[in-house]
Amino acid sequence: MSSFKKTHWTSTLACLGPIGHLPKAPGTWGTLFAIPFSIALFQWAGIWGALAVSIALILFSVWCCGAAEKVLHQRDPGCVVLDEFVAVPVCYLGVALFNPQIQMQLTETGSLLSYQSIGLHLAVFILFRIFDIWKPWPVGPSQKWPRGWGVVMDDILAAGYVNLVLCLIFVLF
Repeated sequence: MSSFKKTHWTSTLACLGPIGHLPKAPGTWGTLFAIPFSIALFQWAGIWGALAVSIALILFSVWCCGAAEKVLHQRDPGCVVLDEFVAVPVCYLGVALFNPQIQMQLTETGSLLSYQSIGLHLAVFILFRIFDIWKPWPVGPSQKWPRGWGVVMDDILAAGYVNLVLCLIFVLF
């Protein structure tokens, strides 16, 4: 019992409190809650700060999700949504780095609720869920990586696919 008390906070954090326990599709809920977090992160830290915070959050979530697997006695438990939560800001990074207009939309306060910004957030949400569920190569195989790496990296790789698709859309249109 004392071991559970010492590590219980990691599973609570990895589940984002009650978010991972919401009914039906916890990963979708984690993604949905990550969108406003991502917006606030880019507003507060700018593009390079968001990159630094994202790297730190990814490393922390690898540890936290690995610890939660031990506490919950389950590999990649469905209620663990911290991995989706930290991957969503990554969905914005590539397109923001290579598209100054998107970078401006993400970092300037007045442009967050513009038609284009809402479209971007919707595209990030839909594309991320598609790639996270579909798990094309190497997203699927990365789940077999040890400890928290397998929990987190499939979502980071799915975010990479989101970046590729968004960059392609912005180049073509």
